[in-house]
Amino acid sequence: MERGWAGRGPWVIAATSSDIDVSGTVKALVEQSGQHVAAVLVGPGEVIAVPGFLHLAEAEQLSVERTRDLIGAMTRAYDLVLISGGTGLLMPLGRDGWTLVDLAVRLPAPVLVAAAPGPDAENHLSLALDALSGRNIPASVATMENGELSVRPVGPVPSEAQKPAPAEAGPRPVDGRRFVFALLGVFAVMVLAACGLAFCNSTTTTSSSLSSYTPTAVVSFAPRAVPPARQRVSTDVCPEYAGHVPVGRPDGATTARVDRAWKRIEKWLAANAPVSHASLGPPAPLATIDATQRRMSVAFPGDLVASLRRHDGADRFALPPFFAPESVQSLYRDWQVNCKVLAGTDTASGEWGEPWWHPDFVPFAQAGDGGSLVADQRPGGHGRVGEFYPEDGTNFERWPASVIELLEKTATSLETGRPYEGRYRPRVVDGAVDWEVLRG
Repeated sequence: MERGWAGRGPWVIAATSSDIDVSGTVKALVEQSGQHVAAVLVGPGEVIAVPGFLHLAEAEQLSVERTRDLIGAMTRAYDLVLISGGTGLLMPLGRDGWTLVDLAVRLPAPVLVAAAPGPDAENHLSLALDALSGRNIPASVATMENGELSVRPVGPVPSEAQKPAPAEAGPRPVDGRRFVFALLGVFAVMVLAACGLAFCNSTTTTSSSLSSYTPTAVVSFAPRAVPPARQRVSTDVCPEYAGHVPVGRPDGATTARVDRAWKRIEKWLAANAPVSHASLGPPAPLATIDATQRRMSVAFPGDLVASLRRHDGADRFALPPFFAPESVQSLYRDWQVNCKVLAGTDTASGEWGEPWWHPDFVPFAQAGDGGSLVADQRPGGHGRVGEFYPEDGTNFERWPASVIELLEKTATSLETGRPYEGRYRPRVVDGAVDWEVLRG
């Protein structure tokens, strides 16, 4: 996947104060851009009613790496992805206190700093830009006045007294309708002016240097003359609440078998990996599982339902080699993200010849790098286990025929110390299960 500032890529939107309407700014950018743009809200905030919208409401439960992977998947389907969350660049958002700056570094992504005009905003803006400069993150500044959005390369926000007269006006600001094209032009200008910009070297930008910098040019283009065709949305390819769905339920024998496998795993974890044992989630309510199946319009295999009834996800325990069991809420979110990507691409099959993604794939365990284990609920799939990665698609080779077989083989590997399928040897690191990948 190509990532950069042009073509496809994410942009982080952050405000310098709580007085600035970040969600309103993002909404205006999405509505006026005329491009294939998605919006991602990290943490609490106003839901934006656009087809390409992803709300990571429970960001505190996500690592910055997992958040990066979810947003990275969105970049496959959308030209630009606008990410907002809270009001400040350095406000803690997710697990371990990561911030929007941390997310911008890992994507990587430039930052659009939303600031208010006037002298009172200059100090806050300088602090924000200093934080970005110290991490070599490219940035632009956006201000909104009288409903007019202006975007320009890094520089101070002019106060009313500092604004030049029309005859002496500098480069014309980019209005909201030309925002996306202007961003690309802004980045080109920043590259051409590399010798003069602090972001192209390791020296921290100071307030005085910001005040002395005047943008050389701002490139803008006319908006599209012809409105773009309607973009597909996730429900076009993955319908939700599609009529009556006979929800999956385990029979007594399946439940007993799943419970036996989990008891073996739990016993071993309690004795050898207490951190992993403590991270096992409580049982998922049956009503929640049923509601999620109806929403996804796909019945879960009985053994997966029984497993969720035992543990609704786990944080520090991984099925081999690095797939952490997902909660019911997490697996729906994982399914929805991949459906959004599928709707925005023409991807038919992945590297392995199987469908890249299918509405009847039920993700049930996730890796930290964006991958997941899925149960195949297509006709004839019978809940077999497969491995999905955004870059490669779905692969069912060398994976067991069911979730219960995966749990049983995992339990045997933990108890005996023998490598799972001869490839992954269990070990304990800092009280948590880890799997050593064997070569060959």
